[in-house]
This record gives sequence, structure tokens and C-alpha cells, in this order.
Amino acid sequence: MNYLQRQDDIQGMQSTEQAIRGHIDGAIKNLHTTLPGIIVSFDPAKQTAQVQPAIKRIFIEAGAVNLPVCVDVPVVFPGGGGYFLTFPVAPGDECLLMFSERCIDYWYEYGETQPPAEYRLHDLSDGIAIVGLNSQPRAIAGFNMGCAELRHRSGGARIRLFSDSVEIIAPGGVSITGNVTVNGEVTANGIPLSTHVHGGVASGDSTTGEPQ
Repeated sequence: MNYLQRQDDIQGMQSTEQAIRGHIDGAIKNLHTTLPGIIVSFDPAKQTAQVQPAIKRIFIEAGAVNLPVCVDVPVVFPGGGGYFLTFPVAPGDECLLMFSERCIDYWYEYGETQPPAEYRLHDLSDGIAIVGLNSQPRAIAGFNMGCAELRHRSGGARIRLFSDSVEIIAPGGVSITGNVTVNGEVTANGIPLSTHVHGGVASGDSTTGEPQ
């Protein structure tokens, strides 16, 4: 084999390698795993959302282009054993979009274990949204490292869970429907329920004074 033949072989190998790399790169660019997303709309009856992926795709000729809006995206609400934590989902809420490795259409429609309806892989059509992801402009203000909180973003109303107590902060008041059973003392404005007394007690139709 002379020098020119060896050069032709090397160039041929390089061309084949470049073609293989091109195919791999093209496949990877169309493979979706996870992306941040922004809620466009939410259907409370179906618990699905339309979600705009928040990272654009870069094309050589067109530049940065929005990915298409993902539709009928199941939204994850924490739950188990028949109990769930639900909350309103509003346009503009940020979320984490995860893309199933197989088509979820049959599972979404019928539940249980199902075959894939189509043989697509890691496709934008098979997104699942976890709401609650926050970019820095929407970071939760006043994040509490001393307890678990169920709270409004503003921090106005909060339920705080400590290791041995629960605190409810509700500037607008607390409304309870149903009976309340308390094992222990109830104190309101510093006055204990079980041991307080009333002044100005009189028989007949008179009313008592304020609790003391």
C-alpha cells in the first residue's frame, strides 16, 4: 500500500467517523430528559397542564427558538394511601418537566400497567410536571430552616411543624367546620379555658363579665 492509498483510507475512516458522530449528535438533540417549564394553563378536573419548556433550542440558521408547548401534561401532587396535598396551579407557575422514556398515552388514559401506544422515546409528548420549582426571581422569600412550613408564597398565612409542636399563623383568622376535641389546655389571649372565671356573675337573666 503506497502513501496515497493510506491517505485515502485515513480520510475515508474520518468521513465515516464524522457521519456516525453526526447521527449520534442528531439523536441526542431530539432526546429529552428533564427541563424547567412554565405553566400556560391548568385543568383542575383532569389535573393536567399545558406547559411551555423554559429552555429554548438553538438552531444554526434560526437561532434560539421556543420548544412547542407540551399539552395534557399530568401534574404531580404529593400523595399516598388515599391522601393528597393539593394546591392551585396558576399560569406562570414554574415546574420541572420530566419526559418519560416511553409513550405514556395508554397509561394516562387507562391506568395500571400498559404497553406503549407508540414507539417514541424521551419525547416532548410524554411530559410529567412537578410544580414548585423556582428560578431565582421567584425564590421563596423568608425561607425557614427551623421547621417544615405549609405556606403562601407571601408568607402571610403559614402552618409550621416543629419537632414537638405546631404553630398556625393566620392574620385573616382560622375557620373550622366540625367539632373540635382538645386533650390539654386551651389558652386564648393568655386566659386558660379550663380554669378561668367570670366577674359580675348574677342569677336570673343577667350576663357575666369578661373571662378572667
